[in-house]
Amino acid sequence: MVAISPRMRNLLAALVLLSACGTDVMPRDDGSTDGTSRLIDGTWQLPPNTEKYLCVRKTVQTDTYISTISPVAPLGTHHTVLMVGPADGPDGTTECTSALVKPAIFGSGVGTDALQLPDGIAVHLKPGDQLLLNLHLNNPGDSALSGTSGIDIEEIDPTLVEHEAAVVLAGKTAGLYVAPGGASTQTGTCTTPAGITMFAVAPHMHLLGTHMKVTYGAQVVMDSDYSFDQQKFQMMAAPITTVAGGKYTVTCSYFNPTGTAVTFGESTDNEMCFAMTFLYPPQMATTCTQ
Repeated sequence: MVAISPRMRNLLAALVLLSACGTDVMPRDDGSTDGTSRLIDGTWQLPPNTEKYLCVRKTVQTDTYISTISPVAPLGTHHTVLMVGPADGPDGTTECTSALVKPAIFGSGVGTDALQLPDGIAVHLKPGDQLLLNLHLNNPGDSALSGTSGIDIEEIDPTLVEHEAAVVLAGKTAGLYVAPGGASTQTGTCTTPAGITMFAVAPHMHLLGTHMKVTYGAQVVMDSDYSFDQQKFQMMAAPITTVAGGKYTVTCSYFNPTGTAVTFGESTDNEMCFAMTFLYPPQMATTCTQ
């Protein structure tokens, strides 16, 4: 799969459950735990009519296999991206930009709910890796907002894990153009290598988005109306294993009632066209954009 612009790489990674949390987590029959634990988060304040990015870094302490990922996204959280990789700065929270510099395992927009991975599939965190949570915060209102945004997880017994998963952003970045004065569509297509299994997808556009269709060759992956407030993951009817030279296509529909064109960007006033796609193995999870 081809590389994305440096401003928008993959999505989320997950932090280790520290023993200092002080609670025992008992396994269920399916190998997952009986409750959620906070993985990583950042606390923020945002004045009226402002937006900013925060980066939260935290080093993984223990081998962790994650079966369920739940975004924590109070009002003001535009989107989150959780990444994992070698340390690139001290642990803690800093203001930053939208540049996403590590491979990711999860991403969420407004309305994204908990994702329970299929049996035998988990996100794996290794000791010594550093989590990087990128928070895009936006307050278009007239009153100040504050909150804590982050990720909750449930763990799974590692002996039950057959595949380790990650997430990829598939869609269109370069040349994205939402025409003024009515309806329009934009399409991004990328070419896949063989051996990737895709199993879940969620749409991500901004306020002008109305519909998204995702296909792999002749197979329809998703074909749904879009709501900015309901950016939910859905399991594919059947997992899709890619072939060399396969075409993964994302078509985004928009309605722009204004007289001004809108182009690609992270702000809500700009637009995006991404199908957030869960797949395995993670070594093949790069971005897939045109």
